[in-house]
Amino acid sequence: MKTLTTAALLGAALLLSACGEKVQTAGNRPQVDGKPWDGAHDPFVAAGWTPGDKASWEQQLRKRSQGQNEYARTPIKP
Repeated sequence: MKTLTTAALLGAALLLSACGEKVQTAGNRPQVDGKPWDGAHDPFVAAGWTPGDKASWEQQLRKRSQGQNEYARTPIKP
C-alpha cells in the first residue's frame, strides 16, 4: 500500500512538473530596421532599382513577382 501511494505521489509530481515551465521570451529585442527601400548601397543590387527610392523599389517588387507568376510566364495558345 505504501509503495502504491509513493508511486502515485511521484507520478503526480512528474505530471505537475510540466506545468512549471518558464516563459521563453526574448529579453532585449533588436532595433527595428530601417525602411526596406533604403536597402543596400553596393554594386549587387537589382538593375533598375535605386536605393532609397520607394517608387523604384515597389516597381522592382512588382517586376520580380511577375517573373514568378506562372500565368504571366506561360505563352498564350491561339
